[in-house]
Amino acid sequence: MSNLAHQVQNKPNHVQNPQSQPDVITRKRSKITKGEKVLWAFAALMLAAASIFIISNYAEMYTVNKEIQVMEQNIDQHSKQVDDLALEKSELSEPLRIINFAEQRLGMKFDDKNIKVVNN
Repeated sequence: MSNLAHQVQNKPNHVQNPQSQPDVITRKRSKITKGEKVLWAFAALMLAAASIFIISNYAEMYTVNKEIQVMEQNIDQHSKQVDDLALEKSELSEPLRIINFAEQRLGMKFDDKNIKVVNN
């Protein structure tokens, strides 16, 4: 009698001989080349240098402006003192005050007959 069932065929087990295959190292290439990296680094360096230069200039301008404001305040104070002294000078040099001072403190008398006019 024949066996109608499906016969399983034995497959020979093939054992692959491990051959020494050279290890292939595949390098992934970056999308940015070395030249571009150098250019970007140079651009970043120049940007940093420019920003430092600009910030230092602004700091120097700030200090100069502050010094100018301080000097303007000093000039205003001195001009006020000069104006006050000029007013005091004009008050002290009034002829009536000088005559009163001479009469009261120095004991002098004002006499029109003794006045002599000298022309240069």
